Amino acid sequence: MKNKRRYVILALLILIPSIVNLSVSLYNRNMPELFGMPFFYWFQTLWLVCCSGFYLGFAYLMRGGAGEGRGGDSYKNDWI
Repeated sequence: MKNKRRYVILALLILIPSIVNLSVSLYNRNMPELFGMPFFYWFQTLWLVCCSGFYLGFAYLMRGGAGEGRGGDSYKNDWI
C-alpha cells in the first residue's frame, strides 16, 4: 500500500505542472498586472519556480528520501 501511494504521489508531481503548462487558457490574459508586467508573463515566471519545486520533490522521492543515496551502498546506479 505504501509503495502504491508513493507512485501516485510521483505521478501527481509530474502531471500537475504538465497540465497547468498545457492549459494556456488559464493564464492567457493581461490582467491583473504585477509591477506593470501582464499576468501572462509573471504567472509563467512564478510557475517556473513552482515547477522546480515539484520536480525537486519528484527527484527526492525517486531517490528514496533523505536517508538514502549519499555515497554508501544504498544508492546503486550504474549510469552515474
